[in-house]
Amino acid sequence: MSSLEARYRRLLACYPREHRARHEEEMIGVMLAGAGPGRERPDPREVFDVVRGGILIRLQRSFGPEAAAHWRDALNIAAIVAPLYLLVLSLGSSALVLWPGTWESAGFLQVVLILVRLLPYPLILGLALRGSRWAAAGAWIWAVAESAIYTVATMEIMKYVGPDAPSVHPLTPGDVALQAFPGCVVALLLTLASRPAEGAALIGHRRLLHWSVAAVLLLAALNVFTYLFPPDDPDGLRVDLTLIAMACGVASRTPVGRRAILLMVPLLAQLYGMGLLDGPLRGAWPHFLLQTLLVAVFFTVARRGFRPYGTGTVSSPERLV
Repeated sequence: MSSLEARYRRLLACYPREHRARHEEEMIGVMLAGAGPGRERPDPREVFDVVRGGILIRLQRSFGPEAAAHWRDALNIAAIVAPLYLLVLSLGSSALVLWPGTWESAGFLQVVLILVRLLPYPLILGLALRGSRWAAAGAWIWAVAESAIYTVATMEIMKYVGPDAPSVHPLTPGDVALQAFPGCVVALLLTLASRPAEGAALIGHRRLLHWSVAAVLLLAALNVFTYLFPPDDPDGLRVDLTLIAMACGVASRTPVGRRAILLMVPLLAQLYGMGLLDGPLRGAWPHFLLQTLLVAVFFTVARRGFRPYGTGTVSSPERLV
């Protein structure tokens, strides 16, 4: 294989795998026949045409009529995963708030708020799994109610500890909108999804339960451990980001999973976007780069799986996985 042919084949990687399997040799032959003698690199115009063609075919497959079934399944999955995701985060953080040693002057009100916030999402999930359209209505009601509760609670805390206390966030319309955004995303997904219960079935009810329980236990244990043994460095690594990276890596193996991740991007960006940018804004670049590296590694490992290379060993010729 000449160096020009090898570069052509690397360029064709921008095409979908199925398209390459059918047309790669034909396209390579046409490009080699049109290349002048002695050439070792593709012409810039050829590079542009090949990359543009690959992008157009991928877009056509991603958003064309044949992808409608994938988008429908992805929307059903996102409509189940989004409220479950918020429930897992609430359960994981409630372990620290409900820990008796954290109950301070305004602790009782905080505990009541946490308990109130834990109740709606199990109800919404139950309605969605039963196929009831009341799940979307309940999600919209809770999105509005949660904003009202946040506003009233913040005003009461400001009366109790004072508006200038370091633990009190300023009550602005933008702050209230940010608090309402996750609930509105969940409500919108449940409204647009045709059958959210099918999304849970596509993932597997047992798999969803295992992931959720493991994530809740890990986040709760980490929060309690951090409270009992405060780290010297306040910029600790975010374990929740690595869990999300693993889940996204597993989901990205399939076309439906990749579309479900895309539908979840607004929710993930709102919850973690500022957290990721906080390090660079404060100049903590080493911490930010290490966190980004961990997320990339966990995503890649989860996407590729744990399959060993080759056909096995001498004593065990079959694949280990």
